[in-house]
Amino acid sequence: MASSSTPQLSSYRSEGISQDSRRPKMSSRKTMVIIPATGARLQDRNYTLRTSDDDENTPLINGRNARRNSQSSIRERDFRQMCSNFWKFLNSKKARMVIKCSLAYFLGSLATFVTPISRLLGHYDGKHMVATFCVYFHPARSAGSMHQATMYALIAFVYSSVVSVGSMALSIAFAEADLIELGHALVLLIFCAGGMGLIGYIKQKKSHPTVSVACSMASISITTILTKEGSVQRAEFKMGKIWQVSMIVAMSIVISNFLAFTLWPTSAITELRQVMTKCTATFSETLNGITHSFLNGSDDEIKATKYATAAENHKTVFTSLLKNLREAKYEHYVLGTEQEYHQEKLLVECLQRLSQNIGGLRSAALTQFSLLRQAQNATNPQAIEVASSPKKRQRNTNHLFTPPDHDSSRYLPSDDSSGDSSSTADGNEDAASDTTSAPISVFKEFINHLGPPMKSLAYTLNLMLDDLPYTTGEKNPHTIQVNPQFEESLKDAIELYELKRSEALATLYRSDEITQSRSLDADADVEEIAASCGYFSYNLLHFAEEMKTFLYILRKLQCLQEGQPRTWEWLKFWKGIFKKKPHADHENIIPTMETVPVKRARTIPNVSPEAKVQFSYKVWKALGVLRRDNIKFSVKVGVGAALYALPAFIPATRPTFSLWRGEWGLVSYMIIMSMTLGQTNNSGEARVLGNLVGALLALVSWILFEKDPYALSVFGWIVCIPCFWIILNWKQATFGRFVLLTYNLSALYAYSLSAKDDDDDDDEGGIDPLIAEIVLHRFVAVTVGVMWGLFVNRMVWPISARQQLRKGLSVLWLRMSLIWYRDPLDMLVEGKSDQKHKNITEEQSLQKALFGLNSVAAVAPHEFRLKGPFPTKEYQKILKANQAILDAFHGMSIMIAKDPNANRREAQILSYTKKERDDLCARISHLFYVLGSSIRIGFPLPENLPNTTRARDRLLAKIFDYRKTVKGIEGEKLDEDLEMLYAYALATARISEGLDESIHNMGLLYGVLEDEMLEF
Repeated sequence: MASSSTPQLSSYRSEGISQDSRRPKMSSRKTMVIIPATGARLQDRNYTLRTSDDDENTPLINGRNARRNSQSSIRERDFRQMCSNFWKFLNSKKARMVIKCSLAYFLGSLATFVTPISRLLGHYDGKHMVATFCVYFHPARSAGSMHQATMYALIAFVYSSVVSVGSMALSIAFAEADLIELGHALVLLIFCAGGMGLIGYIKQKKSHPTVSVACSMASISITTILTKEGSVQRAEFKMGKIWQVSMIVAMSIVISNFLAFTLWPTSAITELRQVMTKCTATFSETLNGITHSFLNGSDDEIKATKYATAAENHKTVFTSLLKNLREAKYEHYVLGTEQEYHQEKLLVECLQRLSQNIGGLRSAALTQFSLLRQAQNATNPQAIEVASSPKKRQRNTNHLFTPPDHDSSRYLPSDDSSGDSSSTADGNEDAASDTTSAPISVFKEFINHLGPPMKSLAYTLNLMLDDLPYTTGEKNPHTIQVNPQFEESLKDAIELYELKRSEALATLYRSDEITQSRSLDADADVEEIAASCGYFSYNLLHFAEEMKTFLYILRKLQCLQEGQPRTWEWLKFWKGIFKKKPHADHENIIPTMETVPVKRARTIPNVSPEAKVQFSYKVWKALGVLRRDNIKFSVKVGVGAALYALPAFIPATRPTFSLWRGEWGLVSYMIIMSMTLGQTNNSGEARVLGNLVGALLALVSWILFEKDPYALSVFGWIVCIPCFWIILNWKQATFGRFVLLTYNLSALYAYSLSAKDDDDDDDEGGIDPLIAEIVLHRFVAVTVGVMWGLFVNRMVWPISARQQLRKGLSVLWLRMSLIWYRDPLDMLVEGKSDQKHKNITEEQSLQKALFGLNSVAAVAPHEFRLKGPFPTKEYQKILKANQAILDAFHGMSIMIAKDPNANRREAQILSYTKKERDDLCARISHLFYVLGSSIRIGFPLPENLPNTTRARDRLLAKIFDYRKTVKGIEGEKLDEDLEMLYAYALATARISEGLDESIHNMGLLYGVLEDEMLEF
């Protein structure tokens, strides 16, 4: 944590624009700096945003001493280093989590090997399920995650008990009426198909690892009662097996919780605060690098390794932040500090907004770099030739509101009139010179006026971020200690920045350098420089304003930690029952044509309005829920489970079903079933391979240590260590689980037989287990279950990941087209559209859809494809481009939400630029629509598509023209009124860049028109 003392400003190097002749220069001007820890105001120009690298001052190793070491000392040093590295590995978090899980498995296996514990579970032969449940319900979790997993495990147990008792009761009821066969059919239909189908639906709906574990545990319990235990088939009511399952669940929960909270316990609250500290440190480095690069007019430093590493870690940090926040919720609720959770949630949301502001800063900086680079290279005839080539991209656009991990070194396609522009430039040297020099001169003016106040505010924010939000000392680590002077210092720094910025912009926008007449291209370039510089200054101010909110939340959280009593308000459920829901406030709604509800006729789409609505159509609409993929999936899972369990209810086939342990095939079927073919294929491969490895390990263990509980328990502990490493650290966690599952079903089960259980298991040797037959039966059962799952998923309502990906992208682009069908800025004047799909606020639902498409794209390569390997690279580029587009959408949505109603000047500006904005929106909407249609039908894109570059240049030129019109009349605060249009201009540039990337990759995917496409 950075020291809060006043820095020695005289020790810093003077910083400004590089003296390189290719870059604009800024005069070294003095400005005032506020030190946040003390509130002191210092006026000096000798400070820097950069920090020196420690590596530069690190002394080199004395080479002569190294050469004097003997060979033996070198070996001794290497051995010590190896031991040190091994010890560090054992003390790492990953190794500790594996050790915890292995100990849980070892303790769970004792339920099979230790006779007193085994007797507690009765004389049934399912004692190995304690170890199996410890594999699924492992202790390598934070306290919050353990609370969540325990809750889901108990819910799964209650659900499986209800299904088990209900199936036995139904069977007994029909047996008393001498209709046992009908009773079995209803059990299969209601409890097997319905119960298993509901598990499949919840597993797919939640898509959460802990929920999936609970669903697997419920599947094992239900399958054991329905198909193996025999009470349902004999129409008997026995609670012995249910009691054993309850004891097994209780043992696994106790073992995992005991180890989780006693051996190297981890807290999601502590991890959340650690990640927050990393996040603010990343913000500090990123803000430092972006601002310094912006002032230098070069992206060399922003692309340096130091800042590139921070940018790469940024997205990972935020993913971990959200995960820890969800887990910390359960910890706070159990501790009775739920008010702290609500404040931490606000804190995370604030960090997300700060991240968006940093993304805006980077967008503006990259726009500036691209325009300056274009202007500098234009003096080179070869560069001009490249820039005017219709096959190259004419303008490098920016990245708006994107996390600082996107690459910006690419160019938009040249406009359809680029040839004319090229010929004009060749024929008119004065115009070319004007276009070339204007951006550089305007940028020098901006930096000369805005550079010092921006540098001062960024320096203050940098020092503040280094001290927030939590302490990192050994005494009371990760507690909030906010310097009380921070809020006052930040307030003063913002006021000083606003004053200097207003003065600088008022002087700047009235200067002839900004408002003199130029060509349309030069006007567009000048206005884009103005937009990037102005927008950079806005986002720096917004970042500082958001820091005020950040400090306020921290202050409230500090007060809660210091003296807030524990409440457990969430337990007082009756308060929520009688709490009145707040009424919507209708007084602030402006009655416009857009907000008046439209009464629609009840007609059939794409049919004449005069046509009568048929009853069949009403039925078809009512059954629409059954056409959803998740409902089809749950029905498919349930029916497949019932068909697989059917032999267990037929007297002629039940012996064979029991001999080959069909119940574990059904469990494997339930575990493997996934929504798409790619997911099922991917998990099926890992499960079959894990099944084979587990069977071989069980065979080896029994051959080496037959009936020796000590050796078998130790061997099982050794086997589980690499398996848990796979489960916790590999993407294919199911491979490690199935290795242990098959090992338990074979080795632990064989020892359970040798312990003289009363179950009828003579078919596999009884007290003298035939390990080869046991291993063969389990391997065949699990493999057949996997194959049955693959068959059902392929033959019954197959859901292809590749088709889902194409359909999802099509719907995504079509919805984006609807949003830009109406200019988003029209909301400032006309209000929201009554059609929600045409509002830019819908970007949140689009973001969720894109997140799902990324998951689908990850499993699509696992589907069999005769045409060759799945084009993963092209689809990944399309998804990445659309993520950047949605980041721009989100930025526009945030800007509109900050001030949803236009003032008089903003309404005037919007009216003045409406024609240009409508033209730009129409082109963007058209491109989205064409992309969505093309990928849906698999047809190549047309060769001539509308280009957004010239439309955007005309908009920028129109803004420039408006600035000249109001010069000296009412331009005092014009920059504030143009803030929305600046964001709009940068957002449309980012969207255009994403569209060009998508169009390019669509050409690679569907660029060939085949003959069969044209056949009727």
